[in-house]
Amino acid sequence: MLAGVGDKFSSMAALLIPSEEYVDLTFKLRGAPIPLDNGYVIYSALSRICPSLHELKSIGIHPIAGIPTRNNLLEIAAQSRLKIRIHHQQIPLLYPYLAGQAFHIGKNSYQLDIPDYKPLISSESVYSRLVVIKGFQDPSNFIEAVQRQLDNLEIQGKIELLTRQDGTPQRRQLTISKEGKQFKVRGFGVKVSELNPEDSLTLQEHGIGGKRKMMCGIFVPATRNKEEKETIT
Repeated sequence: MLAGVGDKFSSMAALLIPSEEYVDLTFKLRGAPIPLDNGYVIYSALSRICPSLHELKSIGIHPIAGIPTRNNLLEIAAQSRLKIRIHHQQIPLLYPYLAGQAFHIGKNSYQLDIPDYKPLISSESVYSRLVVIKGFQDPSNFIEAVQRQLDNLEIQGKIELLTRQDGTPQRRQLTISKEGKQFKVRGFGVKVSELNPEDSLTLQEHGIGGKRKMMCGIFVPATRNKEEKETIT
């Protein structure tokens, strides 16, 4: 562990008073452009320096904001952050391995700063840029699958698929490499509105669908900073 990191963790963790509270562990990120489809490669790179990521079931990794380029890369910008949603009691399992550390994607190195801790904020409307639910590719059936997951969490809200400018559903994909082969997981952008504060926080804590460690099913307030939204493609 870096000198001073333990003290910083102890002082910040002391601010997290509730026994059950999720936070976004937020690292400033610096480095070369990353692939535009980066959920799997980021998770894999972080797992190499932090093996605990494989074991923890309740965490999620946010999409990274950046500037898209014409060659399917995402340029790291001043506002680019690596954000990990985690229960505060699990922070010690990640912090020593990530705070102030570097990870690699191919020949490129990426630097993480000492993180901040941001509490989840309830919002009447939240969205996720990509939700994947195995076996559901049709928009209407997909909405029904999302509804079932909300019902299981006892959440009441209005479900909408995010749409492109032409009004068609915003279908996205995640590329995963396994045993030398690549396959694609597809899903949709989802917005859930008309939430009460408790349900809003529950949805942000648990998410919807799979692959949350690969930036899927992570919900954030729909009122988030406009500049940040525009740089997450």
